[in-house]
Amino acid sequence: MFPNPTTKIYIQSKPRPKTNSAKEVQPKRVNSPEKEVNGHCDMSISTSNSTISTRDSGRMSTPRGRSGNRNGTIWDGRSIDIELPKWLVSDNAVKDHLRYHLTGSPRGRKTIFAQIYGKTNCTLKMPSHDTNVIRIETTPGKFAIESLRKAKIELENIFLDYLNHDGCIGRLFYDFASSCQYLHPQRGRTCVYQRNPWQPNEMGYMTVVEVPYSHDDNKSHTFHLLSKKSRTLSRVRSVGCTINIVDKRGRVKTNWVACKPYVWVWGHKPGDVDDAVQILNDANREHMKTCGCHLPR
Repeated sequence: MFPNPTTKIYIQSKPRPKTNSAKEVQPKRVNSPEKEVNGHCDMSISTSNSTISTRDSGRMSTPRGRSGNRNGTIWDGRSIDIELPKWLVSDNAVKDHLRYHLTGSPRGRKTIFAQIYGKTNCTLKMPSHDTNVIRIETTPGKFAIESLRKAKIELENIFLDYLNHDGCIGRLFYDFASSCQYLHPQRGRTCVYQRNPWQPNEMGYMTVVEVPYSHDDNKSHTFHLLSKKSRTLSRVRSVGCTINIVDKRGRVKTNWVACKPYVWVWGHKPGDVDDAVQILNDANREHMKTCGCHLPR
């Protein structure tokens, strides 16, 4: 008996057994962002360590919580510690004033730390009167590192206002970034990739060069960097960089007592900034040969 032409016949095939083919779908790899602009990051991040430190030394920071792999593709979210540079908190009175500014709530308003929490979902704490540390904590998750980064940027912005955009902000931003390997991995021999504190929307490479100081007249010496005869400024510009000379008398002034005068160097390529540093170091060296001044220790 033949089937009716209108009758549909269904043939069920057995599923093929799975094989360990090289073409199997691999799990997706989560790439870390790579650069930081206004709270957004676009820099490759290594999270084998994760504590941010802003002390004067170039010591590497250490992690808090379970670390990720070397490519920074795992980040469960925990906390980072920001240790403030010694020149910023030079004595207990300054430290107490800063603590009150960050954690106090004048007239019942939200504290600065509470305001940052509202913007980033990160908790900020100053654990002890005996330490110069600000701790930033967030909840685990794939956006944890970005939240920590945004909180760090918000904190930097708070310091810009707290210091009233004093000339020391160049040294502060350099100190913040130079010891934050895991949020600022892009760097040259002498410079780090960081926001421009005078133009916070702009990213580039920066460094700090110390200037000679004389105990005889109790002044920093910067004239040799500005004179047309030395051609130091034109040589720095020729390698694509700009500088700010920060002291208590110049165009960019600092009134922060513990911040030593310095030259802030800015460029868009790490090699350019390294070249500019060499030019400035050579100029300082030539000046000190004929003067009794010396670089600060």
